[in-house]
Amino acid sequence: MIVTDIVRTDKKKSLIYIDYEKAFSLYNSEITRLGIETDKELDSTSYNEIMNDILPERCRERAVYILKDSDKSEFILRDKLSKGGYPAIIIDKVIADFKEYNYIDDERYVKNYVKYNISAKSKSRIINELYAKGICKTLISKAFDEYEDEDINEVQYELVKKEFLKKRYDFLGDDKNLLNKIITALMRKGFKYDDIMQVYYELKREN
Repeated sequence: MIVTDIVRTDKKKSLIYIDYEKAFSLYNSEITRLGIETDKELDSTSYNEIMNDILPERCRERAVYILKDSDKSEFILRDKLSKGGYPAIIIDKVIADFKEYNYIDDERYVKNYVKYNISAKSKSRIINELYAKGICKTLISKAFDEYEDEDINEVQYELVKKEFLKKRYDFLGDDKNLLNKIITALMRKGFKYDDIMQVYYELKREN
C-alpha cells in the first residue's frame, strides 16, 4: 500500500490516497505520529490501527452527532459519513450496528416524516422529498396507507383552499392573472393542476 497523495481538507485534517484512490481522512497530528508520507508505503501495523481502532470509533461518534438533533434516513446518514472521509467498509459496519439498536430505522423515519408534513405539504412534494432522502417506494406507500384516502384528500383540499384565501381571491371578479399565479405557486409546491382546479370550482360555487 503506497501513499500516493495527502490532501489537506481543512486546518486539522487531510485526505489520504492509497494507490491513487481515496482511502480515509485523518487528523494531521495522527498523520505525523504514524509517519505517513507521500510516496511511501503504509505499513500494516499503522493501517490496522487506522482501520480497526481510530476510524471505527470516530465514525460512530460522528454518526451519533449527526443523529443528535433529528432522525435521519439511512441514505442521508451514509452520505454524510462518506463526505466525512470514512471508508465504505467502516460506514457499513456502523450503519449495521445502528440499525440493530434502532438508532436508524427508515420505516419509522418515513412514518414520522409523513405524519409531520401531511398537513403542510402536498402529497407529491412529500413523496419527492422522501425519494431524495433515499427512501424506497414500498416504505412510502406503507406510510401513506395508514391514512384514509378521504383524510388525505381533505387535508390537501384545505391546503389549496388556504392559498386562495391567503391571496384574498375574489371569485366573483375572477381575476385570471391572479388565478394563474395561484395555480403556478401551488404546482411548484407539488399540487396537481386538476386537483387545484377542482378546489377552485368548488370554492367558486360557494361564492
